[in-house]
Amino acid sequence: MKKSFVCMVLALVFIGAQGFCAGNKAAPASGPEAVSFWYNNTGDEALVYEKAIAAYNASQTKYKVEGLSVNDQQKLIVALASNEAPDVVKGSNSQVTTYQANGLLTSLKSYVDKDKFDTKAFAAKSTEANSIKGELFALPLSGYTIQMFYNKDLLKAAGYSEPPKTVEEMYEIAVKATKLDAGGNIDVLGYPLFPLASARQELIYAFGGRWWAEDGKTLTPQSPGVIESLTYNVRYRNLYGIGKVQAFVATANTNRYTEQDMFFAGKQLFRLDGSWLPSMMANFKSTVNYGIALIPGTKANPALQGTSRYETESVFIPITAAHKDGAWDFIKWLSGPVGAKILLVGNGNLPALQSLYTDAELLAKPGFKEFMDALRLEKGIQYAQITDFAEYTSLLNEYLDYVYSGQQTPEAAMAALAERAKSLK
Repeated sequence: MKKSFVCMVLALVFIGAQGFCAGNKAAPASGPEAVSFWYNNTGDEALVYEKAIAAYNASQTKYKVEGLSVNDQQKLIVALASNEAPDVVKGSNSQVTTYQANGLLTSLKSYVDKDKFDTKAFAAKSTEANSIKGELFALPLSGYTIQMFYNKDLLKAAGYSEPPKTVEEMYEIAVKATKLDAGGNIDVLGYPLFPLASARQELIYAFGGRWWAEDGKTLTPQSPGVIESLTYNVRYRNLYGIGKVQAFVATANTNRYTEQDMFFAGKQLFRLDGSWLPSMMANFKSTVNYGIALIPGTKANPALQGTSRYETESVFIPITAAHKDGAWDFIKWLSGPVGAKILLVGNGNLPALQSLYTDAELLAKPGFKEFMDALRLEKGIQYAQITDFAEYTSLLNEYLDYVYSGQQTPEAAMAALAERAKSLK
């Protein structure tokens, strides 16, 4: 198996994609044409997909979609590279990039042109996320961004009535709000160093840093914003002790999204996280008085406010699919107003379809209004479209650990990373 295909498997590990499993079912001799659909959801989320499938099947008589869900990523990869692929696959936009790097997906251009399908009904970032060199290979089902949660009571105790609009102010507030226990250990974390993925992404983007250029190909670990963000990160760690900050972050990581989650327990001032957090807090009966605001920009560039990663859940058609016309008909419906809303309401995700930004049922969900406002800004940063993306991410994490532990300065670590990244494709 060629190197790029192996890299694809590694990339799926990074993005946390769940697996799929099923066998492709043959169409019946008569009646509706069978269309097989593999989705990577289980439990209650899988039931929502089955509800959507049932609604589609009831809406017309030409096709009958048969949904399947099992966590077996290797089986999906093997199927996509053979003639055993399903007709439709649901995954992430990162998978779209990785799969098409190996020529495994069907371009949607001819279908879009034939049907005069209005791709502008989706957020521009969502179609961009599913396009490669300007050509669309998947339709988005939902959007995904990160914004800033803050503890209103901790903010007030630090002497502030409004959340920060710049990262410089955020750092200033964070230092004032950080609390130590009698042993000098961190009891309340002011600066948003956790979750680690947000520190690696949103906290970098807030300073204008980029791990790759806008072309999605050129790797830029030495960009000035990366260095500036890491300098603030190290400054905070040194202020309270590298070991003590690491200990707090390690405990926070262990308890993430549990009843003991540090933000849920009132132990974090700022938290860069997703739209699912309010529902989780309600489920765990957290009493924290929180607010949601755009991630800050900088004093020099306030227009960076609200910049975050942007990803989508997506549906795509394998190149070896047996029933492509039926697959296209289904993904049009599933990503449209009726299908997408079933999925969004059922699983609590944000829309990619712009008409749903004003949907009353979605806006009634805690925090969704603020996140919809953030989506409208179209300031999403997407993953690099390189074959060796997983390897780059692994190297990036390695050198961030050197910085966080005090073994290397931000400048030295990023220079070393840039050198090692030269061989990546």
